[in-house]
Amino acid sequence: MYDRFLLGRPAHETLVLNSTMLKPTLQTALGLLLALTARAEVSLTALDTAQPVAARIDRIEQFLGERYFDPQGLMYSHINWREERPFTAADFTAEDSTMPGPEAWEWMSYENSPFISGILLTAQCYRYEATHDSAALALAAKAFHSLDVNYRLTEERDRAVEGPEQKAGFIGQSGSTTRAAGFFCKPYYGVATDNTSTEQHFAPMVGLYRYYAIADEPTRARIAQMFSEVSRRWRGGYLINYFGEPWDMEKSYPRAQRHMFLWMIMHRLAYEVTQDPESLAEFNRLRSLYANMPTPRETEWGLGHPSYVSTEDRSFHVQMVIGADLLLDLEPADSARWLRGMEAWWRYSQIGQREDFASYYFIRIDSLTGDWEKLPMSIKPRALWKSPFMLHNAVLPICWLGTQERQTITSAIIARRIPRAAVEARARYHRIFAGLDKSHLKWFIDPDGVMPPPLQWMLNVMQGDGLAFYSLGYWYDRAQNASAP
Repeated sequence: MYDRFLLGRPAHETLVLNSTMLKPTLQTALGLLLALTARAEVSLTALDTAQPVAARIDRIEQFLGERYFDPQGLMYSHINWREERPFTAADFTAEDSTMPGPEAWEWMSYENSPFISGILLTAQCYRYEATHDSAALALAAKAFHSLDVNYRLTEERDRAVEGPEQKAGFIGQSGSTTRAAGFFCKPYYGVATDNTSTEQHFAPMVGLYRYYAIADEPTRARIAQMFSEVSRRWRGGYLINYFGEPWDMEKSYPRAQRHMFLWMIMHRLAYEVTQDPESLAEFNRLRSLYANMPTPRETEWGLGHPSYVSTEDRSFHVQMVIGADLLLDLEPADSARWLRGMEAWWRYSQIGQREDFASYYFIRIDSLTGDWEKLPMSIKPRALWKSPFMLHNAVLPICWLGTQERQTITSAIIARRIPRAAVEARARYHRIFAGLDKSHLKWFIDPDGVMPPPLQWMLNVMQGDGLAFYSLGYWYDRAQNASAP
């Protein structure tokens, strides 16, 4: 009875037992105590830099497997750092400043769900390659299920029952009566939405491509279907919607130079899996336009901007380096281009980093030299805000930890692919892992103590990105290098 009652309960939930359900025997009491103790042990508080890296990665993966999936199987995105649980309404106050649209706890729970699922799936494929451990297959299956659930949300979506749509004072009914495919969404509230991004497709497609080689036949058929439909859908246009703001990624400069490189790769992966000549044709079309991999410094300079303000574009390097790594195997004739691009992006990611690898979120970069400076605190007058989210209307000397976690996988790739940079890349890789503890899993830190009260909640956020990327960086290196830490 205990096993049946406890099975599948999230660790953060309180178990309330009716005394009539159980016999008050010493045996059952001990059984319950052991079960609760075992669950309580899977905490990231115990991460300690004195532990071997392998032990810390094992704990992170246990935590992901047991506590990072919602009841329908979707991976969470960001959770409460201090209490290691999904956010709830009680974690926020009316004074907190958050994104428009979904309530803050739903935004945090699902913002990067498909992205993190894809990263974890890729990590477990490398883990299986390195170890042939059945636990890797089990966690890979959970990550795949998260992507499959997400994909089905859009497949089964019926817009006709969603009610009228309002824009600029006009009310209209959605004209779409057919269900769509080829789309990974940001599944706020665990349902299909129109919100997505390039990364929410790239990471899943990379994970599915790696998983295809080790999956069973029904799963391989499902993966092939996804690749076929994703390639077909997006060949029709690269329109991204995020909270009602539409972007045509192929016409959005300077974004196009990096985003379309990723779509180019996704079509190449689709061709590898499906052998659809139309996927290959789209790959070749995009290759002729977007294969040079310029960093933002180069694109901003090309647009006539001698300096610019950078935020998360440095974190984008991880997609570029992973993409180039794939192309070195799939399109080796152009290897010089991929190697040049991946190294340039890896070095670009280091701009704005402190000695402890935390990255200032807002910096000004000289486009020609790469010199940078952190920016002083400033907040626009409220009347000039274009969004109710204060972070979108402010410049703050706060630090984001998303770059260093991404540099584990990119440094491992650089060390493998570029011999002259191998010593430097491996030193960075080892230093990041040497310092890995729970504090490295935060979203933002505030070294100068300037975070405004309405944004203080952002200092208590755990990034699922970090959990998945530390797993990926570790297992990529183990799969390629038996002497990994």
